[in-house]
Amino acid sequence: MGIVQVSLPDELKALIERQVAEGRAVDVEAYLAEAARRYAEDLEFESELVAVAEAGIADVEAGRHTTIATREDGEAWLDRKMAKLRDQLAKDKG
Repeated sequence: MGIVQVSLPDELKALIERQVAEGRAVDVEAYLAEAARRYAEDLEFESELVAVAEAGIADVEAGRHTTIATREDGEAWLDRKMAKLRDQLAKDKG
């Protein structure tokens, strides 16, 4: 396992020590390792979310979207999607 040394502001150090004292982590090292892991997961999720948003924006800009202005529009859209799904499932069954 690698060693990383960091300087923390006193209030952050006190917060971490308080969390450890409350049993949220075995020790400071475990707390910081979990914090780093969660932060890395958050960054990965953020990147995935940005990619999905950019793809959606590209679809809208290219005209690949459906405007749903009324309840009937929404119901018609859902009916089309469900029919397409049923067709695909029927094909997959053979």
